[in-house]
Amino acid sequence: MAISHAYLEHIKDFIYGATRYPPALIKPSVYWGHFKDDENGNYQRVFFNELISNNFRRTPWQLVFPQQTAGLIKKFPRNEEGVNEYHVRFYSDGVIDCEQEVGRFEKGHWSGPRFHSTNPLEKILNNEMLSLPQNTKDHIKSLFGTKPYSTQCIRKRKQEK
Repeated sequence: MAISHAYLEHIKDFIYGATRYPPALIKPSVYWGHFKDDENGNYQRVFFNELISNNFRRTPWQLVFPQQTAGLIKKFPRNEEGVNEYHVRFYSDGVIDCEQEVGRFEKGHWSGPRFHSTNPLEKILNNEMLSLPQNTKDHIKSLFGTKPYSTQCIRKRKQEK
């Protein structure tokens, strides 16, 4: 039985992407979340705990990027770009990044699309975390940013003839 070209490309995408960085399965401190004992780390911890109470969850399969200290995911209804999962990552320099991507058990997970945006984090912070004081929200919002690591998990495919 022959393997289709599309299936072979999917396997190549998976192997390439899944081997760029280690999974949280072998980085338990990142799986559980660890934060610096400073002001930014304290605000990251507050936001991390609030995300958990808003149905974000840990996963042993999230790839752990350099300087990442914690990570959470949440599925959402597929949007017009075809993505349906948030990956929120916390970094030792204080940055909180949100990547939107195709769910990890779906065909397009390893080939894209992927988007980085602070908009989902700001909406969640403003609309779901109503018990947080405004000055806490403002400090958390100042930590929102992006990191380029996920783009290194997308294999560059040769142009089709």
